[in-house]
Amino acid sequence: MSCRASPWIRPSLPAGPRFPTSARPRSPLGIRNLWKNPILKGSWTLGVPNMFALPSRLFRCMASSGSGDGGFARPTSTDEVVTPLPLYSWPDKQRPRVCILGGGFGGLYTALRLESLVWPSDKKPQVVLVDQSDRFVFKPMLYELLSGEVDVWEIAPSFTELLKNTSVQFVRDSVKLLRPSDHFRRDPGESCTGGVVHLESGTVIEYDWLVLALGAEAKIDVVPGSAEYALPFTTLEDALRVESKLKMLERKRFGKSSPTIEVAIVGLGYSGVELAATISERLKNTGTVKAINVQTTICPTAPQGNRDAALKVLESRNIQLLLGYFVTCIKEASTSDDSSSTVTDSEVDGDHKKLILDLQPAERGLKGQTLEADLVLWTVGSTSQIPRLQPPDAPYVIPLNGRGQVETEETLQVKGHPRTFAIGDSAALRDPSGKLLPATAQVAFQQADFAGWNLWAAINDRPLLPFRFQNLGEMMTLGRNDAAITASFIEGLTLEGPLGHAARKLVYCLRMPTDEHRVKVGISWFTKTTIDSLASVQNAVANSFPPPTPMADSTTNSSAAAAAAAMDPDSEVAFDFPPYLCQYKSGRVHRLGSALTVPAGTDAATGVVSKDIRAGPASVRIYLPPGATGKIPVVVYFHGGGFVVGSPARPGTHNYLNDLVARSGAIGVSVYYRLAPEHKLPAAYDDAWAALRWAVTLGDGEEPWLLDHADLSRVFLAGCSAGANIAHNTAVRASAPGALPDGVTLRGLALVHPYFTGSEAVGGEVAFAPEIRGFMERTWRFVVSETVGLDDPRACPFVDEAARKVAAGIPCERVLVCIAENDVLLKERGLWYYRELKASGYAGEVEELFESKGVDHAFHFDKLDTEEGVKLQERLVAFIKA
Repeated sequence: MSCRASPWIRPSLPAGPRFPTSARPRSPLGIRNLWKNPILKGSWTLGVPNMFALPSRLFRCMASSGSGDGGFARPTSTDEVVTPLPLYSWPDKQRPRVCILGGGFGGLYTALRLESLVWPSDKKPQVVLVDQSDRFVFKPMLYELLSGEVDVWEIAPSFTELLKNTSVQFVRDSVKLLRPSDHFRRDPGESCTGGVVHLESGTVIEYDWLVLALGAEAKIDVVPGSAEYALPFTTLEDALRVESKLKMLERKRFGKSSPTIEVAIVGLGYSGVELAATISERLKNTGTVKAINVQTTICPTAPQGNRDAALKVLESRNIQLLLGYFVTCIKEASTSDDSSSTVTDSEVDGDHKKLILDLQPAERGLKGQTLEADLVLWTVGSTSQIPRLQPPDAPYVIPLNGRGQVETEETLQVKGHPRTFAIGDSAALRDPSGKLLPATAQVAFQQADFAGWNLWAAINDRPLLPFRFQNLGEMMTLGRNDAAITASFIEGLTLEGPLGHAARKLVYCLRMPTDEHRVKVGISWFTKTTIDSLASVQNAVANSFPPPTPMADSTTNSSAAAAAAAMDPDSEVAFDFPPYLCQYKSGRVHRLGSALTVPAGTDAATGVVSKDIRAGPASVRIYLPPGATGKIPVVVYFHGGGFVVGSPARPGTHNYLNDLVARSGAIGVSVYYRLAPEHKLPAAYDDAWAALRWAVTLGDGEEPWLLDHADLSRVFLAGCSAGANIAHNTAVRASAPGALPDGVTLRGLALVHPYFTGSEAVGGEVAFAPEIRGFMERTWRFVVSETVGLDDPRACPFVDEAARKVAAGIPCERVLVCIAENDVLLKERGLWYYRELKASGYAGEVEELFESKGVDHAFHFDKLDTEEGVKLQERLVAFIKA
């Protein structure tokens, strides 16, 4: 019977003849594989009954010990007696055998999915699930163990409990070695086993189908001292260890005003932010959390709504944010360290000493620091388990990417291994945009569903389905009664606070593995919530009856409160920048208008695909037109907003880029630049330059969209308002010798309603009231760290001959200037720039000035589909295509 006709049947084996040379399997590359090893040239007889239908000497080699050759010993003679390896005993000798390695979201849910499908009686597979722990861990809720919201049994039920009503068998063991054989060429009638798995206990499992769902391990040995002194937070054991450490510190400091507990958290992705929020809420005023991140933002891959909610919570608590730093060393504090002076004997108890973290800046303008901490939590980096499980004599038998993840087909099958599936953190699967799928529970949930179905299809000789990830949104906990949820299917919606917290717990309750456990957890959480609510009501009622206060005291208190409010630096405006923001004397900045953002993704109207990505020290949202083939232009775009507001994720900017990219057929690179006053100029200029350099180096040689499609001989700079100013100054910077790599050509510079100014009135500006010139002076100085005022060449590029010469030297072949008829403040400066550039000796072509009639400044973001909006867009498209 052929393999394809009945892949789950194992044909009987010939008893005596040698394995024919011509039938020796080869690797997919045609190179002799492990069968060519001289120690495997034995007969096709088995030293152990039913020894996997593979040469007996292979398994004698595996079972031998005491060798330094990767754990494999070479037998000294063919007559040597070798103890056979213990075999996992499958109940049925005919039905297909499925081995699932890893009991996380991917592995467990695949097993349960297989159990739920309807099978022909003779084809229902036998399933064994292998995991090194005896408990399944709902990892997104490990933080609630630290806050006391959940019990261990709720988020870490035993596999025995979860699988008791199924036919799935559970084996608690660790994986030692993988030996797949489904990549060998086979003739009809030959054995169709998928391979074998070696466990640390010595047991060997022969399988027909394999699911790799081993997940990733924390990469803790990153810098000197990190493996010795820092704790990861990825497993149940990690969470319990952190909980024990916190309890010890809290007991030691109970009833003392000082010293406070100091917790350092390295990394501010989702895990680091959730840990910081949870631990800071737990410690309250008894401790400080020091959160360190190499980037200058938190949760860089998170939706804007989640990021904003998290930042608001972190800034409201006793958390010190150290952004733009990386840790270079962790060590114990000694009595000679000046930094340990806050604890006289340095020791908290017999086994605990203060730790010292050395920080170095990752951003310009920052200085190195040294921090003290009682506890260091490491949330940065992970490593795949698969590379160390490859056979020593065939280390590349399972194809891996640079991160050690398994390369898979769209069906989740491992490339070159039709009987092996890989899901979750073990798999390297890309979305249609070419971006690796994130290592999240949501991805593993969905892949488990597809893996279960495709195993059913493969066993029943049916077509397999390609996996397509559906991003439903992202969630994060921010404390006992606080969370943030951004749903991808409702634009701009982020649930925060108690509502987000309740929604998150409801979603996770519904995601529990089995109906029985779901009900138990739901009842437990509902009971706890009810008790907490009753306690809150009781406290509120008790506090609603304050002791009586004399009238005189009441009047005095009211007057004092009013006076305090009048002097509150958080309510007095220090600088008003209409229509963008207000800055208060406390330093707090309130940006006016909507802060609504939209996520990157596929635009339904245009088919343009976008994604957010780091671009060196900056970030960009990159856009790819539908059906892109061959090499196409690259447009690097800078949004407007007076240098103080805006982002590529704003709905108007995002929709504008989708339309521009779809019409022009160019790659769009929209830049997230830092905003003033928190980051004064030249921060935005530096970010713009970093983004351009990233784009013209093809994303540092790593961005697939740029690698496949970017035509570096057709690079354009474009921007609106303040973004046009940034585009001009970026072009000036590009004129320096060697600034851009060889082969890069700035084909054009498009300035739409550009922001320029100057101390001397030009054109119609002579009619401006003095207050307007004063407003322009104040706002310019507000956004720049050091400046001479309105005659700064960055704002007034033709202020003198030196500035004129620099502006005339921009290396763009063509320049397009667009103005709006009713743009009161900036129209005249746009005309002035156009005239001055033409007269400056600029060597390129200054194209005909384009004026939009009857419209105001930056009108096109809200009126892109109007007659004037379409005309402006068509002019820009023609400029790019020319």
